[in-house]
Amino acid sequence: FDEAWYPGDAMDTQTFVEKGGKTTVTTAVLYASKEARDGVLKSPMASGVEESYQALDALLASAPAKVGK
Repeated sequence: FDEAWYPGDAMDTQTFVEKGGKTTVTTAVLYASKEARDGVLKSPMASGVEESYQALDALLASAPAKVGK
């Protein structure tokens, strides 16, 4: 989304760690307030994020593998 629907700002941090040919993505979100965080947790946002990661997984699985840099 482009515009936040919750009060205040949020900072997302994504970490990508490759181990044994698999990459794990960890996302952390720091909200401006507990109220903003709680509002997001009560929304269906988690299922939307899960769908996005599943689509990314399918896209990456269909891409040709690259060896080396």
